[in-house]
Amino acid sequence: MPMATRGRPRRAEADAEILAAASAMLRAGGYRELSLDEVARRAGTAKSSIYRRWPSKAALAAEIVRREVPAPEGDAVAAFEALMNGPLGGVVASLIGEAQESAETRSIVLELLSPYRAAGDDGLGPILFRRLLGN
Repeated sequence: MPMATRGRPRRAEADAEILAAASAMLRAGGYRELSLDEVARRAGTAKSSIYRRWPSKAALAAEIVRREVPAPEGDAVAAFEALMNGPLGGVVASLIGEAQESAETRSIVLELLSPYRAAGDDGLGPILFRRLLGN
């Protein structure tokens, strides 16, 4: 006999609705203006539904960056510059700033930027990360 689960079943379309609402907010107002209460309202879901999928505002923002910015191919330094100068560069910069004070956000940023970490054979990647993330 299958075990009963608590609460209502997850709506399959909720992920896409949450991501679309959060993406629109990030593009319009940046990371500081991203409110999970407002994302929930726009997506027609409860805030707890967001937290079941992403543990924090930073995790949700990083997921959007991952989905909307292609992974670097070839020159990781040029790809990183394109990321930081692109439409979500301000979001990434805000996440980096928050990572200075939050271990959770620091972990999220390290994972988000890991494809850029191997920036060249000249050691630029490790230097860049030490500067940006203080490690």
